[in-house]
Amino acid sequence: VAVVLLGAAGPAGAVARLGEHGAGPGGMSPVVGSPAQLDSARRLAVTALLTCAPGSREVVQLDERLPAALLVSLPELSARLLAEVFGPLLALVPAERSVLVGTLEMWLECDGSVGRAALRLRCHRNTVFNRLRRLERLTGRALSRPRELVDLVLALDVLRLSSAAP
Repeated sequence: VAVVLLGAAGPAGAVARLGEHGAGPGGMSPVVGSPAQLDSARRLAVTALLTCAPGSREVVQLDERLPAALLVSLPELSARLLAEVFGPLLALVPAERSVLVGTLEMWLECDGSVGRAALRLRCHRNTVFNRLRRLERLTGRALSRPRELVDLVLALDVLRLSSAAP
């Protein structure tokens, strides 16, 4: 636990300096204005830390991880969300699950572009389409429906943060 006097670079500069010194994993709370707020800031920094993936060396700001912070703050609901959304997916053998989850992650990283995801996954774009459609069938959620996509993304975050990640 550390209290940092921020310079001109602000919180991002502090995160960068900590990362350069290999201080991770670590979590940083929002900036506080008085010593009376330090206890709350410590709790929020711990919550930010909990959003780091197992084995990660990253230093993260809470404000950049708010959805994941909600998930780690409510472990019972997070476990329920994972089971409800990814239940059939979790029942697959690990290799199959890993391929589908990896395809979803890459598709999201590529902002929903099947073509870019296919290039990065080194497969044909139809393969990406087929994997995503299989994921939709297994979960009963469509990537084209915003509320259902939110379910999938949050369940993916729970999976990433859990020790059950592929």
